[in-house]
Amino acid sequence: MSKIWLVIKREYLSRVRKRSFIIMTILGPLLVAGFYGLLIWIALSEEERPHTVMVVDSSEMQLGDELKTYAIRRPQSKLRFTWKYDNYHEAKDHIYKEDYNSILFIPRDPVNNPKGIFMGYKDRPGMSTMRAIEIEMEKLIEEQKMVEYNITKEQFDNIRTKLSIKDQKIDESGGEQTQDSMMQYMIAFIFGLLIYMFILLYGVQVLRGVMEEKTSRIVEVMVSSVRPFQLMMGKIIGIALVGLTQFLIWVLFSGTVMAAIGAAVAPSLMSQIETGSVEMQSEVAGMDVGSLLGTFGFVDFFVMLPLFVFYFIGGYLLYAALFAAIGSAVDSETDSQQFMLPVTLPLIFSFVIGQMVLKNPEGTLARVFSMIPFTSPIVMMIRLPFGIKEWQWELPLSMFLLVAGFVITTWLAGRIYRTGILMYGKKVTYRELFKWLFYKG
Repeated sequence: MSKIWLVIKREYLSRVRKRSFIIMTILGPLLVAGFYGLLIWIALSEEERPHTVMVVDSSEMQLGDELKTYAIRRPQSKLRFTWKYDNYHEAKDHIYKEDYNSILFIPRDPVNNPKGIFMGYKDRPGMSTMRAIEIEMEKLIEEQKMVEYNITKEQFDNIRTKLSIKDQKIDESGGEQTQDSMMQYMIAFIFGLLIYMFILLYGVQVLRGVMEEKTSRIVEVMVSSVRPFQLMMGKIIGIALVGLTQFLIWVLFSGTVMAAIGAAVAPSLMSQIETGSVEMQSEVAGMDVGSLLGTFGFVDFFVMLPLFVFYFIGGYLLYAALFAAIGSAVDSETDSQQFMLPVTLPLIFSFVIGQMVLKNPEGTLARVFSMIPFTSPIVMMIRLPFGIKEWQWELPLSMFLLVAGFVITTWLAGRIYRTGILMYGKKVTYRELFKWLFYKG
């Protein structure tokens, strides 16, 4: 055990001290935070673009006249309406000669023919600007219909109902737990994707590390004092600790930076909402901010995060043992390609199956593949945000089978590793790998 610890220490320290590790550990969270900040900057900067709309109103009731109060109702908005032409073609002929950006055409009977309303433009309006115009026109048509049908606004508001059905899961004891299906899908997908990426990323690092030591003949010196199995386990565990270190730094650093960005832009966002800017009004229209902030409440992250670490380590150790066996059997990365597909195929397959599991997390397909060690790290992590009906046996059984799968896979990989690590200049076949499993000594 002491020799394995020495190998672990060597692998861990040699990798975390590398300039590439330090750069990626710092750069990764900055890229995530930068992308997050870029999205916010785009959302905030878009509303600064002025947009003037020429209204061409052909309706009998002159519906567009109601838009003349828009500037009073939204004084901070960059969207403005103007009137000059009664004919669309005449307005179109002058659009590049005058300073309006687009033309809003209202047909003769917009109430019964709302699809006849359209916009022509020389400068494409943003999505939020288009949505703001749509909201204004919808209100005007609704008001006109209320007049026609002799309905007051109070009556219309009483009739009009906005519905958002909440999920409540009922357990066997009769207790109820509020759910949020969309947020569950997002969290499940993110956890599954992270498991997939980290297993593949650090598994390939194991393969390349073994190949480098083999081709440089350093391993010949190392096996004189360390058994091949101890060397393999030390390398696998050492790189796993590197992965966990990098992941934890990314989580803490990314969270801190994004929280700082959020705090910096919050006053500007609130200012836009209060002043009634076009984009923010269209974005927050009908949004229940309180429920939005509470969407994470149903997920017990104190349970999810330890399980994520377990399935990441378990899945990584299982696949890393196979990657180490491949690295020991070949002399170049080109030769490794023929053995990579059978190893990575279950990992890719489990991620594909995960998309189906999202639709039915308690179905037979989800339950079967959450038990198979090669697919359970991804499939089970996708299931966890939805809760598992039979917690009493499904989760413990999945964890036990993953540990058992790792032990068996490591034992088989170790038998290939001990033979292949000292073999040079020979093209290895699947038949030969099978023979290595039964070599004695």
